[in-house]
Amino acid sequence: MRMVDYPAALRPDRVTVIAYGALLSEPSSRLTFPSLTNFRLVRVRNVRRLIAALCVEPAEGCSFVAAAFDVVLDDAQREAFCARETGYAIVEAPFHGLDAGEESRYHHFSLSIALGQHKSLPHVWGWARDSGLLPADVYLRHCERAVDERARPAHTGTRPSDGAVRPDRRTTLSEYLAGGARERVMAVRPPESMAERFGG
Repeated sequence: MRMVDYPAALRPDRVTVIAYGALLSEPSSRLTFPSLTNFRLVRVRNVRRLIAALCVEPAEGCSFVAAAFDVVLDDAQREAFCARETGYAIVEAPFHGLDAGEESRYHHFSLSIALGQHKSLPHVWGWARDSGLLPADVYLRHCERAVDERARPAHTGTRPSDGAVRPDRRTTLSEYLAGGARERVMAVRPPESMAERFGG
């Protein structure tokens, strides 16, 4: 690919990636970006996390906790990142530190552009609001543990489930877990083939 073919957010040599899902933990992020630096947790505002659908979408007044880290990119890494994020628009977006005094800055994160419309990923997106779709237990456990280990108890309201919803856009993951699912979710263990990525 030519430089002009890459998303504008990935063209600088040094970028900050805002990540969610499997990349919420530093060990998992390093499987994709071994040389990353300055790994930290941040809050992305006016964006809603659809955790069961593996994506985010613009939503005024919503927010979610994500990971941010700095990487130096060459073309091979840009191409690999674009291949990994098939079906997502890689765009510039503001984020905020978890500490109230930290100012907002523009950096970069992956934003799903095609919830329910991307033809190459029909098994991921396209779920109706009344589908009843739930996140995989092992995936949700990984997200919850990654943030717990890094942010709590120093910060409140930082669980991924605090800012994430099911496809109905009404039921938060916090409500889902409080309804009796938390014990089951936190007790599950990933299969051996996924143990390194999802925290063992």
